[in-house]
Amino acid sequence: MLNDSRLYVLLGAKIKAAREHGPKGRMTQADLAALVGLERTSITNIEKGTQKLPLHVLFRICEALSVSVLDILPTPIELSTANLDELSDTTVEFNGQAIPATPLVKQALESIIDI
Repeated sequence: MLNDSRLYVLLGAKIKAAREHGPKGRMTQADLAALVGLERTSITNIEKGTQKLPLHVLFRICEALSVSVLDILPTPIELSTANLDELSDTTVEFNGQAIPATPLVKQALESIIDI
């Protein structure tokens, strides 16, 4: 049976990877949000897998990132084998250094600055 939360976490991780390393180069969450008509916090939540996104928004995101929807959607094998712990960040980059942070601290910093 499909695990919805795994699906959205993997989908978010793929969107984040495409935003940071895709064909258009690095794009901020704010830039992507402006292109697709969302708030930056919505992009943050989509990338974390905590916000479900409608199909039309997925298509807008893929268009803005110049990637195929098929490249962003997780495969059934990825859904069954991905280690979700590897997808969750436990550090915050500051001044070129990775600093350990709890998820709550990271969330608070992300709400203040554009990471």
